[in-house]
Amino acid sequence: MLFQKRSERLFIWIFFPLMLMMPLFLDGNIFYINKLSSILIFALFVMSLDYLVGRCGLITLGHAMFYGLGGYIFYIIAPQNEAVNFWVYTFYICVISAAIALIVGFLVLRTSGIYMIMITLAIAQMFFYYFSDSMEFGGIDGVFLYLKPETSFLGIKMFDLDNPTHFYYLCLFSLFNTLVFFKVIMASKFGRVVDATRENPERTTALGYNVFVFRLASYVIASALGAYAGYLFSMQYGFVNPSMLSWQTSGTALVMLILGGMGSIYGAILGTFAYEGLHYFFEHLTEHWMLFMGSAIILMVILLKKGIAGYIEKLLEKRS
Repeated sequence: MLFQKRSERLFIWIFFPLMLMMPLFLDGNIFYINKLSSILIFALFVMSLDYLVGRCGLITLGHAMFYGLGGYIFYIIAPQNEAVNFWVYTFYICVISAAIALIVGFLVLRTSGIYMIMITLAIAQMFFYYFSDSMEFGGIDGVFLYLKPETSFLGIKMFDLDNPTHFYYLCLFSLFNTLVFFKVIMASKFGRVVDATRENPERTTALGYNVFVFRLASYVIASALGAYAGYLFSMQYGFVNPSMLSWQTSGTALVMLILGGMGSIYGAILGTFAYEGLHYFFEHLTEHWMLFMGSAIILMVILLKKGIAGYIEKLLEKRS
C-alpha cells in the first residue's frame, strides 16, 4: 500500500476532497481562490524541500534558488509574444533545472552539516544578487510575463490558465501528483537506500551503495520540482523577481516543514496551511502581527516536537 500510515490515508481522504469542493464554497471569490492557489504552489515547494531535509538529511538554505529559477528560466526560453504549451515547457524547465542542480549538487554534496548550509546559502545569494543587479532581468523589480501558456494535450484543452478556478485546479492536481510521486520514490528500492544513507551512511557504503550518487539524484529530483513550483507561481501572477531566490524564502519554507513534521512529506502541506493561516489571522488582527506570529510558531514547535503530522499520528495511535 502506497499510503501505509493511517494518518496519511486520513489526510488524503479529508484534504483533497475538501480542496476539490473549495471553489464551490467560496462562490467564485477570486481573491480567496488566488490565495489558495498560492498556498498550494508553496506547499509543493515545501514538499520538495521536506524530501531533501526530512528524508535525505540534506539541510539547505538555498532551495529557493530553484524556486526563483523556475520562473526566470521560463522567461528566458519562452517567446514573449506567443503562448507556448504548458506541458512542453514544464518538461524544459524541469530538465534545465535538473541540469543546474546536477552541477550545484556535485559541489555542495561534498560537504555536510553547517558547511552545506553555508555553501547552499552562498550559491543561492550569488544568483539572487545577479538577478537583482541585472537590468536585462529587470533588476530588483523583476520581469513580467505577458502571456500564459496553453494546456492542450492531444488536441484537448485541459485548463484555461487565465481562469483563476482552472488555475487553482491545476495547482491542486500538481500537488497531489507530487505527493504521490514522492511516496512512490520513498516506497521503492531507491527510497529505501536514501533512508539508509540518512540513518547510517557508513554502513550503506559498506553494503556497496554509492551514497554520493543517491544523494545527488535526490538533490536533482527535489530541485527540479522546486523549480516547477516557481514556474507555477510566475504564471499565476505574471511576473518573477529576485525575492523568490532569497534566503528568506528558503527560511520560511524550513519553518513550514518543521511545523508540519519533517520527513512525513504530507506534513509539508499541513505546515504550509498552518503557517499561512496564522499569518492571515494575525496580520488582520493587529499591526504588531509579527510578534504574535513568532510567538505562536515558537509555541507550536515546543509543543509539537514532531510537527502537526507527528501529533496526528500519535493521536491516532492512542485511539487504536
